[in-house]
Amino acid sequence: MKAKILLALDGSDSSTKAAQYVANLLANQTDVTVNLFHVLSPIPPAMLEGGLQTTDELHRQRTIWLKDEAEVECSLFAPTREIFEKAGFPAKQIQSKCLPSVNEPDVAHEILKECEQGDYDTVVVGRRGRSSVGKYLTGTVTERVVRHSSARAVWVIG
Repeated sequence: MKAKILLALDGSDSSTKAAQYVANLLANQTDVTVNLFHVLSPIPPAMLEGGLQTTDELHRQRTIWLKDEAEVECSLFAPTREIFEKAGFPAKQIQSKCLPSVNEPDVAHEILKECEQGDYDTVVVGRRGRSSVGKYLTGTVTERVVRHSSARAVWVIG
């Protein structure tokens, strides 16, 4: 039976430790797939509707911001892949997914939704995120994932 693991990343020390733990634990397993998962930071309030800008201008600014943000934030996949590959985890068993930004309270929901849609057996989250302001793997998100996850294991790595 092939196992599927969702590893939620945010670039924090906790998410790096979680990646190292999973990579070392499952390094020689040929029946495990790991999906590196990240949700972009929320769109800045100035780019939300309701200002003096036209809808077209807001859309253009958001598109540019999302592209730039994705380049920066999704770049965390490369060092994480390297952790797995150095541990001997086959590259073909490592996938990645970077979702568009959501509001901070919705990140736990996005992680749980991905678990359901992707039919993951296990979700791995860091105990703490980069900071409590504007970053997603804070204690609250981790708690919500643990509390609301059903029918799958949740590993919280500190």
